[in-house]
Amino acid sequence: MKEELTRREEAELQQALDERADHIPAEQLKEGTAQGEFFNSIHKSLVARGTKLIVGPRGCGKTHLMRYTWLLCKEDDSLPLAIYVTFNRYYRLEPLLRGRANATDLFHVWVLARIIKSLKEVVPSYFLKNISDEKSRYLNFDDDLLDGLIGRLERGVSLTEDDDYVVKNININELILSVELAVDLLERKRAVILMDDAALTLTPEYLTEFFDVVRVLRTQKISPKASVYPATDYGAKFHADHEAEKVNVWLSVNDPNYIDVMGAIAKQRFPVLNINQDVDVLLRYAAFGVPRAYLTMLREYEHGKGRPHQLANSVIESHYNSRKYEYESMSIKVPRFETLIKAGMQVFDSMIHDLKDFNAKSIEKDEKQLMLGVPGAEISAQPLVDRMFNLLIEAGMLYENPSVSHGEDRIYRRYTPHLAALISLRALSGGSRSSSASLTLKTIGLKSAKHPLRRSVSKLADHEILEGLRIDLPPCRVCDTPRLTDQQKFCHNCGSQLLDDSTFTKCMSLPLNSVPGLTTWQKEKVSKLERVQTIGDLLAIRDPGTELRKIHRVGTVRASKMIELVTSFVDDFLS
Repeated sequence: MKEELTRREEAELQQALDERADHIPAEQLKEGTAQGEFFNSIHKSLVARGTKLIVGPRGCGKTHLMRYTWLLCKEDDSLPLAIYVTFNRYYRLEPLLRGRANATDLFHVWVLARIIKSLKEVVPSYFLKNISDEKSRYLNFDDDLLDGLIGRLERGVSLTEDDDYVVKNININELILSVELAVDLLERKRAVILMDDAALTLTPEYLTEFFDVVRVLRTQKISPKASVYPATDYGAKFHADHEAEKVNVWLSVNDPNYIDVMGAIAKQRFPVLNINQDVDVLLRYAAFGVPRAYLTMLREYEHGKGRPHQLANSVIESHYNSRKYEYESMSIKVPRFETLIKAGMQVFDSMIHDLKDFNAKSIEKDEKQLMLGVPGAEISAQPLVDRMFNLLIEAGMLYENPSVSHGEDRIYRRYTPHLAALISLRALSGGSRSSSASLTLKTIGLKSAKHPLRRSVSKLADHEILEGLRIDLPPCRVCDTPRLTDQQKFCHNCGSQLLDDSTFTKCMSLPLNSVPGLTTWQKEKVSKLERVQTIGDLLAIRDPGTELRKIHRVGTVRASKMIELVTSFVDDFLS
């Protein structure tokens, strides 16, 4: 019995890591990448000239497709030299914004150092033997110096003299020369820099600096590609619509090829899949264009028990609750958006309710509707309302379809709410109490009503909610008096200095047993550890594996997987 329990726990722990592209071995990633027009078009964009922004919410395949392109470029000399860099730990530098006057300068250096490190990995040292040290300085840069600087910046500890040397000797112009030198040495025509996890939306100070680097990196021989979230605001220096091309990797459920594309993904990862066909198609829709969500639901269904349709509904409801929790948890990461996030949830719920009522009547006419139109002028005229909608889009709760115009000053922004919500709340059951997969698919398969359901912002949210929209400012920590403005440095009541809470600090203070993916047994055991209570406690230990191995039945392999899972959670939380 114990052995069976152990195997099940191992499977659950591995499952939590399997769906992430950054944890998939290179060969498995290459062999497990679906083929087809949709995927090939994204790959072509990643190797094409010019700056490209790869747009999509978390889990939609941005990392997977970037790493896949990087692997193909390594093996094919006719393709550009590909340099893959991940910036998923950028938020570890967030505390610098509150403690160092030169935080953005250090972030700039960190970005360049990470690119140099990735560049060095694609240029074998024997190519440099006949190149002068001055010309190949960055390609010969000491690995220990780079690793030391990157590590200390991410840990937030004091820099050494060696670090100061690196900071003074890194600049973007010489980086560009080094990339172009690498292109010549490896006899490639040009280079692409695949900048993954570049959606620094929760630290606007760093976001502006990052895309200034992206802007400058573009040359005749260098084409930067950056993965971002939908509705990203790039700051004043980078004009995304003019300086880059957006490539949407978030496939719309309204796309005629949607079901086939999602099916191609599962075929690569699940060659033999024993599942009811209606249930499988329903899970594809419930994934809402996010492959990781579809694969996760397939695994949950595969390991679940119950009648096919009941089990499918349970899996979809669980997935929707997870998406809802992830959206609402943004208020923990960014407290200043708490009011906007709560208001956005009311707007989202109203959309689901109104579409449910509409579909209950329109199904009688053999029509359905998945889209809801909101007057664009109402949104753009109110920056806080605009930000509220963008947060929903950024979290993958709403998909924004192309706007339509019905005359002067009558432009409607059209949104499709997450289909897992529509399915879970029976908004596609035509008023029937039944929630079978076949009935829901029949509704989805109906032709769309000619016009989206139209609603004003005031119809989607209460007047009091809209009037109360604001950016939440943290109160004084000493006397709890609310701030008057976001520029306020000292409390107007007690005179104490006003400080913002660090999102990184909040993440580190979360209980270790709150990490998703840990099994129930593991959560129970880690909660009883004396030295380790929070995520920060574990990561602060020089050898966290030793601490976890104190738990009975946790050996080297399982401890490593648990640490990997905690680290992945931190990276997700802070991205």
